[in-house]
Amino acid sequence: MLLRNRHCIVVLPSSLFRSSTFPTFAPMKLAKLTIILSLALQAQVARAQFILNGSAVQTNDSCWTLTPAQEFRAGSMWNIDKIDLNNSFQVIMELNFGCKDNDGADGILFGFQPVGTSIGTAGEGLGFQNVAPSLGIEFDTWQNANLADPSLDHLAISKNGDLNHASSSNLAGPVQAGTTANIEDCDWHKLRVNWDAPSNTIQVYFDCELRLTYTGDIVNEIFGGDPLVFWGFTAATGGSSNVQQVCYSYTSFLDGFEDVTICPGGQYQLQVGGGTSYHWTPATGLSNPDIPNPIAAPEQTTTYLVEVLDGCNNPFYDSITVAIDGDTVFFDLGPDTIICEGGTVLLDATSVGTQNVAYQWSNGSTAPSITTDRTGHYEVTVTVDNYCVADDRVNVTVIPLPTLDQLGDNLSLCLGQTVVLHPSSLPGLSYEWQDGSTQDSFVIAVPGSYSLTASNSCGEVTSTIFVEYEDCRQVYFPNAFSPNGDGINDVFLPFDDGDVGSISYFRVFDRWGGLVFEVSNALPNDFSQGWDGTVAGKKAEQGVYVWLAEVVFRDGEKVRMGGDVTLLRF
Repeated sequence: MLLRNRHCIVVLPSSLFRSSTFPTFAPMKLAKLTIILSLALQAQVARAQFILNGSAVQTNDSCWTLTPAQEFRAGSMWNIDKIDLNNSFQVIMELNFGCKDNDGADGILFGFQPVGTSIGTAGEGLGFQNVAPSLGIEFDTWQNANLADPSLDHLAISKNGDLNHASSSNLAGPVQAGTTANIEDCDWHKLRVNWDAPSNTIQVYFDCELRLTYTGDIVNEIFGGDPLVFWGFTAATGGSSNVQQVCYSYTSFLDGFEDVTICPGGQYQLQVGGGTSYHWTPATGLSNPDIPNPIAAPEQTTTYLVEVLDGCNNPFYDSITVAIDGDTVFFDLGPDTIICEGGTVLLDATSVGTQNVAYQWSNGSTAPSITTDRTGHYEVTVTVDNYCVADDRVNVTVIPLPTLDQLGDNLSLCLGQTVVLHPSSLPGLSYEWQDGSTQDSFVIAVPGSYSLTASNSCGEVTSTIFVEYEDCRQVYFPNAFSPNGDGINDVFLPFDDGDVGSISYFRVFDRWGGLVFEVSNALPNDFSQGWDGTVAGKKAEQGVYVWLAEVVFRDGEKVRMGGDVTLLRF
């Protein structure tokens, strides 16, 4: 029994039913026009063996969209195998009726009929109109006065494709579908349907509340004594529309347990889902009775019953008999395994001393053993004499060899400057710096050699960098110049060797404080931006002058500086 997703359908034996509260369902709004879809509509066989008709499409492993938000569309999905209504069942699923309320339509119907798998009509019939014989549970989101619909989204049980609530075909309801009058609210709504064959009673729960109950001899009174029927969903739109969807996570129609025979000495993993908690009884021979997928290795034939609590905290049940018989098997894949990148591991399921053994691995291999170099979950089922089985599983984790980005080129930093080394590398590594520290970053503040070693269980790798410091704030202002045109010291300006980023301002004043020269946003070593010893186009007098400057160094530091310079004339 495999519960595929968060949305679920369940089928149970009647002897396991308990009276408890389950989810209810609500319908969608129908338009007035009905279009009969030809049985020649192209059908598709979906996963889980559903025939899809009309606008129905599968959206993932457990969900289907029956209609898009388009007018006059019909979609249906029918399982290709008939079920037997002489057997009790329980169905758990989720429905979504779209997001449009006032102009949304028409609804979804969960139905049973023996006619065929290519059925569906558009409009107010919810894709099920005039299908006879049939039993339908409708979730109607459009109010049709001609069908005696109530003025709210409602659900009802009817027969023979007649959805007129005033007719004798109306078996139960209509009642308000959910806790509010509108279920076209973009939300997923929980549905649970119980059928107890001995008492001929069907119950419909919607959003965890019992909404409808009907008791009647369905097999004889509706289906003429033939209990075998197709089951599925239909939906339709008319002059109004909505996206209408169905999701399963379990139904015993599709996923119920089949009894299994385990070879002596073997084990077998049970698997169920679709619930919030799980409890298996008896616990004997199980690896853990409170998980969805315990490993069963009983010493003698045992029937296990699992109780699963659904999203409404109500139980559903299933059972499986694990028989012990056949030839003994001896194989063990061992514990979960870790290997290093570039290595391989042999997974050997060879069963010694047995004849006619078949192997089926989860990766498709049918060999007795496989070799892998990839991370993954590997399972194998061993079948002996096409009779008894045993399985095992193992997780293989491949650890990459350590890699480490180089710390970078060697650095030349300015005095007082710090830098953080923070190399990127693979996760799961341990670090060790040259001083023994183990953080994944390191702050450099003094010159020296710095190295980082990254390691894991598969090896280690080291990167090294050398760092030196220098004074990055050196600038030279001459203390004299002689602007006589001989090409030597003719201009007064600052000089540097690469430490200066820019000079915000450079000003020269005479001895009385008068500004004789000024330049802004200048660069050092640029004679065109220095003082040539003139004031207003005339030669300045020989003598001592005062200068002020704001220098921005390459380390970003701004420094205001000043001094004097002697102007010489000769």
